[in-house]
Amino acid sequence: MEKFLKLNTIIKTVILLFITVFALAQDKNLKSFEANFESLDFKERITHLQKIKHNQLSNNDKALFYYLYGQTYYANSNGALGLSYFMKANDIYKAQKNYDKVIDINLIIVEIKRLINYKYNDYKYLIDEAVDYAIKRNNIPLLCKTYKEIGNNLFESNPSKAIDYYQKAILENKKVKDSFFEADVRSNIGLVYIEKFHNYKLARKYNSLALDYYQKHKLNFSIACTYVNQADVFLNEKKYDSAMALYQKADALNIKDNNTNTRIILYGLMADLYKEMKNYKKALEYTDKLKVYQSIVDENQQVKAIRDIDAKYQSKEHKDEIAWQKSLMKKGGAVIVFLVVLIILIFLGYKNLNKKKKIVEQEKLIEIQKLENVLQEHELHEIDKLLEGQEKERIKIANDLHDNLGSMLATLKLNFQNLKKQELYLDDPDNLFNKTDELIDEAYQKVRTIAHTKNAGVIANQGLLPAVNNIAKKMSIPGKLIVDVIPFGLDERLENTLEVTIFRMIQEILTNAIKHANATEISIHLTQHDDSLNIIVEDNGTGFNPKNIDKKEGMGLTNIEKKTEQMGGIFTIDSTEKRGTSILIDIPL
Repeated sequence: MEKFLKLNTIIKTVILLFITVFALAQDKNLKSFEANFESLDFKERITHLQKIKHNQLSNNDKALFYYLYGQTYYANSNGALGLSYFMKANDIYKAQKNYDKVIDINLIIVEIKRLINYKYNDYKYLIDEAVDYAIKRNNIPLLCKTYKEIGNNLFESNPSKAIDYYQKAILENKKVKDSFFEADVRSNIGLVYIEKFHNYKLARKYNSLALDYYQKHKLNFSIACTYVNQADVFLNEKKYDSAMALYQKADALNIKDNNTNTRIILYGLMADLYKEMKNYKKALEYTDKLKVYQSIVDENQQVKAIRDIDAKYQSKEHKDEIAWQKSLMKKGGAVIVFLVVLIILIFLGYKNLNKKKKIVEQEKLIEIQKLENVLQEHELHEIDKLLEGQEKERIKIANDLHDNLGSMLATLKLNFQNLKKQELYLDDPDNLFNKTDELIDEAYQKVRTIAHTKNAGVIANQGLLPAVNNIAKKMSIPGKLIVDVIPFGLDERLENTLEVTIFRMIQEILTNAIKHANATEISIHLTQHDDSLNIIVEDNGTGFNPKNIDKKEGMGLTNIEKKTEQMGGIFTIDSTEKRGTSILIDIPL
């Protein structure tokens, strides 16, 4: 009996050990899958997930398993099936009180509901919870993501407010420097400018900034979306060939996530555009391709069906070409002779045209060089004028102080010495007090006059935004330097002293960007929230290492930083050599 009990204990131990080893193997498989998740396509993700025995996983890993299953289906444009897995993961995370994950999944649920046309008020409470939680926990990435999602939800109903939240997301993101997130938000801002404000200049700017990052990191889905957005600009400008070229570039990309949904949207757009261009044959071809992606779920079948369609339409084109050649042969020798003569004439004309073209190109190069020299001189002249004006202003103030206040203060000093010694005006001491009082009052008025003169023409009658627009206009040089001002809020005037201080800061930053960074594009973002003013000045100049700023000189930036801190604000420099500079100032109101 004792031997039997020992044997039973050994068997149980072996079984338990086997289960533990098996569970550890499952955990290891899951972690490995999570690490490689982004590099896998839909089919590979499903294959890996089906190999994992989720019943053998710990609760925490089981939640991760459901979460990755949800992401897999959601990335393949199946939000409904993805949502069911997200909800399972959420239930486990709630039971574990892992609120970071709960809030993260809630934001995904918000996104899914937005995309399937739920009313914003039906799920707004989830967003409010996310904002409160992120602020309390100082979870900056979560706060950025939430601000972006708020912007997405306000896109249709209040596009100005949407941009406001996108800008808040970018501002917060400067603290964590997530370049992909910033590119994504810039892409969204570009889309708002296209669809809601029809400001194609700003739309191109934001799309270009996003596209540079996507192409550098080979993010094909994001590149395709940006191409589609840029094509929308060309469509509004009636440049159909340019729009189609971008659609074709998007179609040529190998997309892993959202491939089916992307192709459905893309082929629908291409079919519509070909109809607009009166190319009905191509319109029919892309309508057929669209139907393939709408009706076939399996990726391999989709690829085969698309190849069949391509072969079908290429075969049609080949038959048309053969028919045309046969028709040409029937027209006899006269046509051949005519064509030979025509070819000779075209060849001679082409040679002559080529010579003229080279001459025109050479002349154009000379003109471009001349223009660049003129623009460079103009740029230097404008900067010198700006600096000369500032220097004259400083000299005038110094002279006013020396000529007017200097003599008054000297007299005041003498009067106080006489009062102290009581050597003069002993018969009439009140007279000396009165004269001293008058001198003090006059000195005070002089100081006020100098201060008002310093601010005149800059802020006093205009306000901050017109003054910044004015200096941006003056500093811009066509073809050499673009200075854009992008305001949000600022519906009412700020306190005059604050406006003057902010204007001087922006003026100093602009001068640095032109004089030291050799920038050709500068953007000034002025965003007023309920309780703060955010200023972002970005340039595409040479950049620098902020650690190398000379604290004694500092190109004026040290003074700006100190002034910002005095006002209870936050001053941040984001710059890398050869990558441009972003200066952020956040001032409480």
